[in-house]
Amino acid sequence: MHIFLNKYRDVATSLLIAGLIVMTACAKIADPLPPLIRVPKPANDLSVYQRADSIVLTVSKPTSNTDGSPASNLEYFQILCLKEDAKDSGRALDLSDDVFIKEAEPVLMIASSDFSDYLDDRIFVIRNPITPPMKSALFSSHFHYAVLFINNRRQAAGLSNRASIAPMAIPLSPSSLSIEVTENSINLKWTEPEENMDGSVPARIAGYNIYRSVDPDRISDSPINSEPVKGVQYEDRTFEFNTNYFYSISTVGSARNPLAQSYPSKTYSIFTRDVFPPAPPENFNAVPEGGTVILLWAPSSSEDLAGYNLYRAEEGRTALPLLLNAPVTDLSFRDSDVESGRAYQYIIIAVDRHGNKSAEVSAKLKLP
Repeated sequence: MHIFLNKYRDVATSLLIAGLIVMTACAKIADPLPPLIRVPKPANDLSVYQRADSIVLTVSKPTSNTDGSPASNLEYFQILCLKEDAKDSGRALDLSDDVFIKEAEPVLMIASSDFSDYLDDRIFVIRNPITPPMKSALFSSHFHYAVLFINNRRQAAGLSNRASIAPMAIPLSPSSLSIEVTENSINLKWTEPEENMDGSVPARIAGYNIYRSVDPDRISDSPINSEPVKGVQYEDRTFEFNTNYFYSISTVGSARNPLAQSYPSKTYSIFTRDVFPPAPPENFNAVPEGGTVILLWAPSSSEDLAGYNLYRAEEGRTALPLLLNAPVTDLSFRDSDVESGRAYQYIIIAVDRHGNKSAEVSAKLKLP
């Protein structure tokens, strides 16, 4: 974990005190008005989770100052961490801001010129690796984090909310992912890890998270599954054909904390070409009515149906299409170009949006 010199802790303390003095001075009604001070509001959405051997923090970039003005003068922000033994966990949450600042270690200080390296939309995402000196006590400790946002006058209004985490020995990533495309799903199957990140066995697997993207350089931070997947296979039914997808899988270490997971596995890709014929229509019938023939049928069960191609053949002749420009989208068709006393054969074929065709279904009749 990156540790700054202790002078930064003293700076943070003086910043907090300065911010509180400024706000107190502004509250005096009878005194002359002080110079206008723009102090960013403390963050209230700091959260923390574990990704393998890193602690990941997320927090929103302040949008306003304590006086309601836009927070346009941010200079930097600082992340503080207070480590406790598991038996003492919870004490840090009751500490006052100034005591927390004195006891916590400065983890990272990020200048405004580097904000873009950490921002995802308006959310800062900071990955803090757990380095060897801390790993020895990793799984018997609790870590409590807070953030200070500081303006260009080196002033802060106070600490953010505190976010806590008790890291665990998470299993390694799964391997050997295989992918198969079917008409209705992309089927994923993988090999489960055999050990945890600390080398212990067996792997304590609570499930898996599945990540999908159309950009190999930007895998989503949100899994496509709503809860950890049990077992070593998954059916993705929310895909589209003619798309290149990229998948990776992480191992979840705790069902109670599904964000405590391994790093994603190697990324695997698949192109979803639709080569699957639609189901044919059912109950195809040709019914004479006066001097016409009415064709009726039940719909194909395929979801990507484009319509139906209809053909007609007289006895001993080649079947020709009834419509040349587009498939029929209704479930009936009236053929008026018929003659009494002739025998006809009608053929219907379902067509999907990717040009695949179903098996033929035919119906025969002879007009009186």
